[in-house]
Amino acid sequence: MKWQRRARLIIAVLAVAFAVVVAFAYKRRPPAPAAAAVPRLDPSAVLESTGGRVERFRLSREDVRVEYEKQLTYADGSNRMMGVRVVTDDRNGRSYTVTGKEGKVGQNESTIQLDGDVRLVASDGMAARTEHAVYNSSDGVMSAPGPVEFANGRMTATGVGMTWDKNRDVLWILDKAVVHVAKDDKGGPPTDITSGRAGFARRDRYMRFENEMRMERGGQVIEATNATTHLSPDEKRIETVELRENSRMTAPRGGVGALRSLTGRDIDLTYREDGETLERALVTGGAVIQLAGAGNGPGRQIAAGTITISLAPDGSTPTALTGRDNVQLTLPAEGTAPARTIRSASLDATGEPGRGLTHAKFTGSAQYRERGPSVDRSATAAALDVAMKPGMSAIEEARFSRGVRFVDGKMTATSAAARYDLDKGILELTGSEPTAAAPHVVNDQIAVDGTRIDVTLAGPKMKATGNVKSVLQPAARDAGGQSATKRPSMLKQDEPVNITAASLDFDGAASKAGYTGGAQLWQGDTSVKADTIAIDDKSGDLSATGSVTTTTMLKDVDNETKQRVRSIGTAQAFKYEDGMHRTTYTGDAHVSGSEGDLTAPKIELYLKPSGDQLDRMEGYESVTFRNESRRIKGVRLTYTADDQRYVVTGAPVTIADECNRESKGQTLTYDKAADTIVVDGNQQIRTETKGGGKCQ
Repeated sequence: MKWQRRARLIIAVLAVAFAVVVAFAYKRRPPAPAAAAVPRLDPSAVLESTGGRVERFRLSREDVRVEYEKQLTYADGSNRMMGVRVVTDDRNGRSYTVTGKEGKVGQNESTIQLDGDVRLVASDGMAARTEHAVYNSSDGVMSAPGPVEFANGRMTATGVGMTWDKNRDVLWILDKAVVHVAKDDKGGPPTDITSGRAGFARRDRYMRFENEMRMERGGQVIEATNATTHLSPDEKRIETVELRENSRMTAPRGGVGALRSLTGRDIDLTYREDGETLERALVTGGAVIQLAGAGNGPGRQIAAGTITISLAPDGSTPTALTGRDNVQLTLPAEGTAPARTIRSASLDATGEPGRGLTHAKFTGSAQYRERGPSVDRSATAAALDVAMKPGMSAIEEARFSRGVRFVDGKMTATSAAARYDLDKGILELTGSEPTAAAPHVVNDQIAVDGTRIDVTLAGPKMKATGNVKSVLQPAARDAGGQSATKRPSMLKQDEPVNITAASLDFDGAASKAGYTGGAQLWQGDTSVKADTIAIDDKSGDLSATGSVTTTTMLKDVDNETKQRVRSIGTAQAFKYEDGMHRTTYTGDAHVSGSEGDLTAPKIELYLKPSGDQLDRMEGYESVTFRNESRRIKGVRLTYTADDQRYVVTGAPVTIADECNRESKGQTLTYDKAADTIVVDGNQQIRTETKGGGKCQ
């Protein structure tokens, strides 16, 4: 510096003047003996001094002070000092002291090179050590190329290479950084960190780690390409950690539903006031959260573009979670439960301390899937609400809304809303919307519409209520033409059967369907109306009760072309038994067709195996038969279609013609083809006829 050079020049001039004065004052004295030469440290030095201090002032306050035990000055203006001590202050009142065994000051005195046990110590306790360093007083930066050690409170660090910016109060370890934070006074776990580079910004209260950071803390492992840790005002605890690129956090194993790991491009971690317990996490860029399963079983996984999770005071139990962009929840198979996945655009989940997440709402094209050795189910809807057992250990109930489509093997269900009880395996379909006027279920056996449909998936079984409409599908056949089900032969096997009623009870495993409340069945010209209708597709039986009316088309045996003729029956009860091809009407039974008109308490029609032609008709108890102009009454009637013969027995049998002429006997035989009637009595009375002559 100019002022220093001027000072030296003035001192030199004064020294010469002083020497002249002394010479004149003592010139007559005898010469003193020559003093012994002082050994020089460096012959090339132009000046050597012992002890000293160099000060720099900036705006009337001391900025840098360099102290030394010895100093050598060279012709180029550079200085070499021994036992160097550099003291500087910052704007926050901190002072910093740098010491070294040896130091060199540059020509312009802006740099000081320190060698040998170089130490940096701050007034508040921060310390660093290395073997070689250069301090630039113009910008307040000290740099060191070799191994370094750093300490600040409970934290110690080592590495290779260092820079310290006094003005910004930032220290960087440039390579192979290893950081250790000891336990706190409360016994909190120690922390160990490794990274390619590590920076400590004390004024701004953060630590920066670059080039593959790994942090281990109380069983928690945090990894990322780069990370920034923000500290509390007293620098004693961590407030937040920002992980950037290839970020991952693994937590120690907790109970069911506890946080196990976070992965994503970037992760922001927020800690509670103790600086140890995790309070919240934000994961972005391919976010994946893993929650613990039971015991050593697989955990639950939530993936999304972005995930935010809040944790209970234990730092492990999730109490709230949001996911956005391509959300997927995966529950792996456990025991007999199949694997389950849910996908949607967004997810909002809630829970409570001690229980974890227990409710989740998926919105935006929700997709549900179950897969297992014997299960393949899927569902789609605009939204899905899921109720879960504590810790998201299992799904208890799933509620779908808007545009619901549920597929289970060969069964497909659609509705405006659906509730799926997973433990019971029951699907409840309700609601109405423009695209689904009523719940609808279809499989290879039946199609059903109703105001409400409850489906037990095992079977399946169905209970439908409210304006039920159903279609029994044609019987499916295998490659050999065989079918596992059997439609009543009075119905066509290759055509669907329509049935409506107020309610339906269907058992797919048993192939049984029961309809109640204004039930009506029809297939082409064949129909059955009754209060209740039941169909058994295993046996091929059909039954109905309550104000029964049946309509069938049977081939007329009295016609060479076998023209189909309508047959109508009414009764209080109706039953068709396919094994016997028998139709039974009971309770005010009435059958009318080409074979005549018959009423009786009980009527049986036996069909031929084809199911479309009458083989025999039986009437029991007080029968009344009408055919053309005749009326026959008796106890029992038997009609055989092949010979078109009626046999009526009774005590007695009566027959009346169009003129109401009446004949009685024990047995009446009517041959329709020959149009002859024989009435036989017992041995005493053969026949008895009343009336006679032309009708009056």
